[in-house]
Amino acid sequence: MTAGQMILGILLFAAATAILYVWGLRKSMTQAADLEQALLHKCAARVLAYLRQHPSISQKEIARQIQTVKAGQFWSRRQVQVQDASAFAKRLTQYMLEQQLLEPDGNARYKRKP
Repeated sequence: MTAGQMILGILLFAAATAILYVWGLRKSMTQAADLEQALLHKCAARVLAYLRQHPSISQKEIARQIQTVKAGQFWSRRQVQVQDASAFAKRLTQYMLEQQLLEPDGNARYKRKP
């Protein structure tokens, strides 16, 4: 093994280490937003499952459905959980209306969008 090959190997190892470090740093910086999106998605799935069996849902029923939901990422130990279900239900409803998963059904109730 020549000196040039050793230097090239060291440089390639340093480059790979730097790339992995930057990737991990970027993942940790966006982790809070990613966890929040995962929680919204998981709660929306639970509400839609409820709506498969019922014609409509109110804000109170949404809060009851999502009060125990947790979300996490497979590569991290950090998890988020719904703390204040009634406050998060308002945010979830807005998210589901924006994603066109729900539509208003009158009397402060919502139904699945066909």
